[in-house]
Amino acid sequence: MELASVFIRHVLYATDNSEDARCAFGYAAAVAKQFDAKLTLLHVIPEFKDMVAFDFGIERSVAAQKWFSVNKDFYEEVRLRLMEIANSTYDGKKLALEDVVLEKGNPAKMILQVAEEKECDLIVMGIKGGGVVDEMIGGTVRGVMRRAKIPVMVMRHQA
Repeated sequence: MELASVFIRHVLYATDNSEDARCAFGYAAAVAKQFDAKLTLLHVIPEFKDMVAFDFGIERSVAAQKWFSVNKDFYEEVRLRLMEIANSTYDGKKLALEDVVLEKGNPAKMILQVAEEKECDLIVMGIKGGGVVDEMIGGTVRGVMRRAKIPVMVMRHQA
């Protein structure tokens, strides 16, 4: 049987900045290095459509200012964490990332959209370990795996 050749030119590492996701980054870096491929780092901030933006019992303008301030602080914290990952070293060398992307929206949809826009050949994601497959595979990973047109590598956190 003749096996198809595997060419990986661009790896997309999708992270939610959890410890589980971070352990997968080493695999993304290793694959990118092995294939001399580009590596893009992506974090998607979920958009909560039914989130209440205003506290009850206080003036709306004060609540809105408070909400936007918290939101801005959160985005800055996420951005700093992404830059920390982006400045990682692999095999003693600083990683050469193609891009660091911060998006807002439905995580599974955005991961697939970015993978398509950047013409990625592989998506790498981390997931929390567990005993039962249904418990182990979270909603975002399940959504990406179900709809991806390219291979998805899912790494379970090793304690």
